[in-house]
Amino acid sequence: VNRAHWIQTPTNATMGKSKELSMDLKKRIIDLNKSGKSLGAISKQLQVPRATVQTIVCKYKVHGTVSSLPRSGRKRKLSPAAERKLVRRVKSEPRITKKQICQELEAAGTQVSLSTVKRVLHLHGLRGCRARRKPLLQKRHLKARLKFAADHMDKDKTFWRK
Repeated sequence: VNRAHWIQTPTNATMGKSKELSMDLKKRIIDLNKSGKSLGAISKQLQVPRATVQTIVCKYKVHGTVSSLPRSGRKRKLSPAAERKLVRRVKSEPRITKKQICQELEAAGTQVSLSTVKRVLHLHGLRGCRARRKPLLQKRHLKARLKFAADHMDKDKTFWRK
């Protein structure tokens, strides 16, 4: 019998990242720069920090484009949508194991490791735990406890010192 299950724990709030400027705004910055306006003037006109204007202009001069360049590093195995689906699956069935999740993903055509599944669940505040092994009290146990309490209610302190 599988006694392990997933529980939700609060996640730490992380700092928010500033949003990237729109392509339209970046193109306007480049056009204004080409027309001879200074970085400070462009900054005031478009209400964008001067350092941001400078970064966009420098990037355009080096790469010839203002679009986002591909980032370095390996691509993620699971897309954000797949991660959300995984989390929904675990929340709907908390007793599922990482191994079972990996097998389901592999059947769907995505091969991921156990540590990847664990990392995704941890990011969403889900941590594995084991159910306690101690059996729950049955009705006969409760009756026996009540009988014991009733039988020993009138006993004095000396009785309990034995």
